[in-house]
Amino acid sequence: MNSTVSITTLEKKEIKGLNISYSFYKTQYGQAIIASTEKGICYIGFGEKEPMLISLKENYPQANCREQKADMHQLALSYIMNEKVLELPLHISGTDFQLSVWKALLEIPIGRLSTYKKIADAIHNPKAVRAVGSAIGDNPISYIIPCHRVIRSDGGLGGYFWGLDIKRKMIDVETHNSK
Repeated sequence: MNSTVSITTLEKKEIKGLNISYSFYKTQYGQAIIASTEKGICYIGFGEKEPMLISLKENYPQANCREQKADMHQLALSYIMNEKVLELPLHISGTDFQLSVWKALLEIPIGRLSTYKKIADAIHNPKAVRAVGSAIGDNPISYIIPCHRVIRSDGGLGGYFWGLDIKRKMIDVETHNSK
């Protein structure tokens, strides 16, 4: 899949009154919530409806969240389903450090894994392994910003906000599809 994923920074001051459309979709990883602004995908989560919706609203507490399908959701869903998507815009808020970590995650090829240490090295901050782990845990766009491709240096899965079963399945599917 040769998709171009681009990030537009959502400034904190833009969140108040921001209109966010979200809807729930079935994926090979279970139920997902996909949310977007007019500029791009701003949130993706997996699991049960209520915890996903709560997490979306916690990420964007001053935004106007409305359940409504959007064309952009279909682009994200196609990407998740491993279909070719020419361009997928993301519209997310984060610190400069978080954004640097999330951009580094986008460099991990499908079917490959990295470690927290390798990500810290990639952003030229080799001592920031714990901070990298925190930034990965704060990733608002699961799967597309592939935090599931990061494991511990000892080979252990580490954590995953949506549960290790989903992380394991994402890794297995991507490994199988990349062969």
